[in-house]
Amino acid sequence: FSYRITTTVACNMDLSKYPMDTQTCRLQLESWGYDENDVIFTWLRGNESVHGIEKLRLSQYTVERYYTLVSKTQQETGSYPRLILQFELRRNVLYFILETYVPSTLLVMLSWVSFWITLDSVPARTCIGVTTVLSMTTLMIGSRSSLSKTNCFIKAIDVYLGICFSFIFGALVEYAVAHYSSSQKCAAKTPQEGRSNELTKDMEEVNIAHILTSYRRKISFTSIEISSDDVNCSDLTMKTHEKIKRVLRNKMHKIIGYFSIQNPSNVDHYSKLLFPLFFMLANVFYWAYYLYF
Repeated sequence: FSYRITTTVACNMDLSKYPMDTQTCRLQLESWGYDENDVIFTWLRGNESVHGIEKLRLSQYTVERYYTLVSKTQQETGSYPRLILQFELRRNVLYFILETYVPSTLLVMLSWVSFWITLDSVPARTCIGVTTVLSMTTLMIGSRSSLSKTNCFIKAIDVYLGICFSFIFGALVEYAVAHYSSSQKCAAKTPQEGRSNELTKDMEEVNIAHILTSYRRKISFTSIEISSDDVNCSDLTMKTHEKIKRVLRNKMHKIIGYFSIQNPSNVDHYSKLLFPLFFMLANVFYWAYYLYF
């Protein structure tokens, strides 16, 4: 008996390591109407019974190995023979490296260019940050559209794109923090300069008053009279409240000073070293986990 079947079959895949995944698929042939008392299925030459897989070329996969199995299915009406062809498919990752991994890595490196631009160049640094964020978002949407039916899975490529997006967004936030701290520092300098000018003027007046008083030989305290009626206790209590407020205000300024950035230019200096270092460490852990575990 000879019978030719043309069919389209599906394979359940675990895409958690996509595109560095290896899938195991099964092609099963089983008798439906006749049990093993009527018909017996067997592979006459084992793995050599299957032809054409060695020359098979797929767009995304490479057939690693295949082997044949013979099984039986036990049903209420009897035992039915089954032939199984099991083969392993390894996805070709080179396409995804050139299509997704390399562009996303270059976008991360492009976001680091802003660290070498001065803080005063607001349009340049903002343009680089926003452009890289939008480009990374477009790349993430394009990678998801290639597998529209598997968006519920968190794939390996999604993890890498998420890491790249975090670094790009972090570079944009870094400039916002550095620029804000520099603007706050410049704003704090201007009142201090005004206060210093006022202090110099007060010192000059004090010096003049001291010179004038030095010519006085006698100071009479008899004309000074203090009456208890002129003393207001509310003024004293108000002064104590003001002192407490001033002490609390000084403590708050000290606490804020611990978390404030004293030199905003150091933010870019440290970012030039920390961002590439952490990105390299993230790549080491990423590729080691998805390739060897």
